[in-house]
Amino acid sequence: MKELLIRSKGETPALALVKDRVLIEYWELDEDLAWQAGAIYLGRANRFMKSLKALFVTLENGVEGFLPFDEMLSPQGVRPGDALLVQIKKPAQGGKSAFLTQDISLPGRFTMLLPNGKTAHASKRAENKQAMKMLARRLCPEDMGLVLRKNAEAAPKKALEDEITSQVLLWQRVHEKAAKTSAPALIQSAPGILERLLRDELELPERAVCDDEKLATSLPLPCRIETDPFSLYGIEQQRYLALKRRVYLPSGGQVVLDPCEAALMIDVNTGKDTGKAGDLALRTNLEAAHEIARLLRLRRVGGMILIDFIDMATDTHREKVKQALEDALKEDRMSTEVLGFTRLGLIEMTRRRGENALLAQTLTNDAAQEEEHNHA
Repeated sequence: MKELLIRSKGETPALALVKDRVLIEYWELDEDLAWQAGAIYLGRANRFMKSLKALFVTLENGVEGFLPFDEMLSPQGVRPGDALLVQIKKPAQGGKSAFLTQDISLPGRFTMLLPNGKTAHASKRAENKQAMKMLARRLCPEDMGLVLRKNAEAAPKKALEDEITSQVLLWQRVHEKAAKTSAPALIQSAPGILERLLRDELELPERAVCDDEKLATSLPLPCRIETDPFSLYGIEQQRYLALKRRVYLPSGGQVVLDPCEAALMIDVNTGKDTGKAGDLALRTNLEAAHEIARLLRLRRVGGMILIDFIDMATDTHREKVKQALEDALKEDRMSTEVLGFTRLGLIEMTRRRGENALLAQTLTNDAAQEEEHNHA
């Protein structure tokens, strides 16, 4: 059972998504939506970096974003000081500027409108891509682009049409505001996490639990009131354990996560697994595959990931583990790709960036403290 828990009162209002009482997403509700992925700015072209084939664009309050030439509508003719309508594609992280694009997208639950696009197509996750692509072409507004998301497959055509109409109206408001505004300035904040989650989750939660009656009436889910929703399943303790360098599996095995500059390295160990039935390596690896998928989503990991599963005796076992990982990742709102085993026996995969990692500094501190403890 999937549930949405919302703690709107106290020092740290937060949202938690749980499945079968296990935490899979956690967000504090005080995020600055002006700097999240999806925010739209009327920026001002600043420094051109020809060696990087990009330019820096000044956003609000003098903050700069990075705009590659291949994310621009037309790099030719743009000069320093020109006003450019841009959207944050990836928020600033780790000292890097926000990654910008002029290929603006306005996502809904079923569709994604591309006001500056020219083509209509279907999500890579769609089961019947050809039929969905044909439908997208029929619904696509003139002189725009459109993507039908996987959720559109089960949606009535009227729901798709209504959502596209609302997106076109939103774009008109954005365009009109930009025309009346002096750069640099924020034109449209990114949607909040509650809106994003209800928009992007493939299967909506079956119910919500929150501590505010007014909020409960605004949710499109059955909702019950609890004084402290997070205490139901020990959310804070689950979060603490999931952010540790070493995460223990129910069987006694371990998953060790070491973030570095280029990738996240994950090592799987049998640990104290004393089970005697079946193949120990296969059993632990299958359990770890499901836990790794949860941890990647909960920690909001982005970029390249290398997983060192326990060595397995046969290609059949390796394929089972790879398939288990792919199946577990299907519920992830962020797109992922499992590239398979390398010649060194590591699983190589990627997860799309787009969200700031959850408490990345806590992860670093935890690893340092554990290393210091091991040498004591």
